[in-house]
Amino acid sequence: MSTSVDDFVNNSKDALNKQNKQNKQNKQNKQNNDLTIDIEDPHNKIDTLLETIKDDIQKDISNLKIEMKEEMKSNAYIGTGASTPSSSYSYEEDNEDYHKKKKKKKIDTLVYDEDHEEIKQFTDEIGNKIEIWSKHKKHRLHKCLWKLKYNRIVSSFYLDDLRRREEHWSWMIIVISTFTSGITVANNVENEPIGNYNTIINIMLTVSSMSTSLIAAWIKKQRFVEKMNEIDKYLLNINSLCEELEIQFSLLEEDRLSYDEFKKKYIPEITKYVTTNPMIPPYEWKQCVKEITLKYPELIDPDNSETNKLWPWYGDLVKYKGEDGTEYNIRKPTTFMKHMKKTNKDKILSSCCHKTKECDNVYK
Repeated sequence: MSTSVDDFVNNSKDALNKQNKQNKQNKQNKQNNDLTIDIEDPHNKIDTLLETIKDDIQKDISNLKIEMKEEMKSNAYIGTGASTPSSSYSYEEDNEDYHKKKKKKKIDTLVYDEDHEEIKQFTDEIGNKIEIWSKHKKHRLHKCLWKLKYNRIVSSFYLDDLRRREEHWSWMIIVISTFTSGITVANNVENEPIGNYNTIINIMLTVSSMSTSLIAAWIKKQRFVEKMNEIDKYLLNINSLCEELEIQFSLLEEDRLSYDEFKKKYIPEITKYVTTNPMIPPYEWKQCVKEITLKYPELIDPDNSETNKLWPWYGDLVKYKGEDGTEYNIRKPTTFMKHMKKTNKDKILSSCCHKTKECDNVYK
């Protein structure tokens, strides 16, 4: 009986121990599971967050592409003056402003652009072949006349400038010399009216004499006389040549010299006076051209005829279609004239007030 009780007690203890071990094992497994879940949860959250961000970025990129396409379509509609699909607003006014700011350069068509022309001849009574005048030949010779006139007018203004400067300094020498003569008379006073009178008179005589010598030497160094004589001779010859050419071109074709005779007589003279124009320093040249442009427009466009307009203020003959559809041959103002018409005041107004001066007419 005692043995049975002992066995029961031992079995009970073993059962309790097993139960406790099982409970401990279950508890430990539960803790491990909790720990695993706690460790894995942050990773699961990060992966989920990354997926969300990726989806958002893809959506943003898609939306941006759609917006860019719509903007490109909108710009295309603006360029054509139409309204955008998403708006009923018309961009015609903005389009006009845009074209005003950015104008396409228009290339003019020259009237006489060909460098070759079929020779037309006729035979006179003796049997000599005579080359006939044509508008193309006359125009090309007119271009040579334009260059001669340009050299004539610039040289004329440069000569006038030299004369004014030479006269100014020559008059200064006369004034100083007269003043020196007066001081010389004052130097003959025996009794000094003030202290150091003779010293002051001698200093004034020395300064005036030195000034006269320096001015005379400077005038000689500038070669005013030689330059004036050279330009004066050149102007006499070129003026005579220009007037002879003007008369020949004014005559009818039957009355003027034949084309062959004209070439033999005048082509060497034209070449001579176009290539041997006086050497004018750049600053003086620009001042002369500025003065002609701003103060003497009647010399540039004397009679509103295309033939007498001066080069390079006006370019070559170009074709121009009027509002009525009629085609004309005109000479348009060049960039040269537009630049020379700009004064310092115009440059300031154009930079600060966006005001531009109309340069199509030399008189404005």
